[in-house]
Amino acid sequence: MTYLRFPVFILALGWALLVRAEGELPVTTVAVEPGSIEEVTRVQAEIEALQAPQIKSKVSAEVVELKVDEGDRVRQGQVLARLDDELFRLDRDAAKADIARLQALLDNQLLTLKRDRSLFAQKLIPDTRLDASRLAVKQTRASIVHARALLSKAEYQLSHTVITAPIDGIIQQRNVSLGDFVDPRSPGSKPLFQIVNPDRLRARLRFPQTLAERVRVGMAVRLLRADRPLSARITQLRPMLEPGSRALQALVDFDNSHGWKPGESVAAEAVLQRRDQTLLLPEAALVQRPRGQVVYRIDEGIAHEVPVRTGIRHQGRVEILEGLEAGDVVALDGASWLSDGVKVTVNNALRREQQP
Repeated sequence: MTYLRFPVFILALGWALLVRAEGELPVTTVAVEPGSIEEVTRVQAEIEALQAPQIKSKVSAEVVELKVDEGDRVRQGQVLARLDDELFRLDRDAAKADIARLQALLDNQLLTLKRDRSLFAQKLIPDTRLDASRLAVKQTRASIVHARALLSKAEYQLSHTVITAPIDGIIQQRNVSLGDFVDPRSPGSKPLFQIVNPDRLRARLRFPQTLAERVRVGMAVRLLRADRPLSARITQLRPMLEPGSRALQALVDFDNSHGWKPGESVAAEAVLQRRDQTLLLPEAALVQRPRGQVVYRIDEGIAHEVPVRTGIRHQGRVEILEGLEAGDVVALDGASWLSDGVKVTVNNALRREQQP
């Protein structure tokens, strides 16, 4: 709760005229009331997308078809581009043919091995010939394993000539044109596309080192933008402080129900602590004296100076930890002109207009 500020000379003139007219200091009053108050700190937050993959080619080939452009919305698995696949098809077909040749060779060698075993049992051939037949079978089987690996590699490369969207989202960048030759092994090669999913966002908050011990997962935060605030909670904390700024980064993940844009910078309020059913007063009731902060409790037209110990301050209100009880009436407007034992006249018609 905040109060309109009047120029000091106008207040002084008004109080002086009233004192001259009535012989007592006029004041407005406010009662000490229980309520809730939050200790809040404000920091900056950068909004980013939780999912923003950069899509690179896994094979070297020419771009022969482009299906999307920047700003297009895509679905997971949708085709974005196609690369020239002729060389990979040839490698696949060659591997299949080699497997077929080796399989035929193995079938013949198995028949030979079977026959040699029978002849060796009849002692018609030496053991060296049987060993040679066995070795030939082993070598051919190993060659088949190698050929199948080459087939898998060719099919893998062939499958990556079709570039598809890994997530639902919107094309943020397209860095390739029809006819470009893409080579992922080339130094400085750029991704073909970047896709951003704006439906789920993350706010990155940076807290000063002095607050690092007080920030915790689950802490309530309010992300503030001109149109409307968004309430969320801290979901993760980075374990180390930033080397340069010594700031602690806190991450807040939230559903983008307000249509926010990744890349925005907004203010964020973090609730360090909240007190419920505590005693509250407007900050304007506090007066700074040499002995410390005091308020003036009004009893039967007499102002009594009461030292107080304060706690959290927020939005024009202050928590009173010691010195007052619920229901005590203290001076508000005119409090700074009072001293202990002064007679006062309560005139709440003079009370400052309260703003929400």
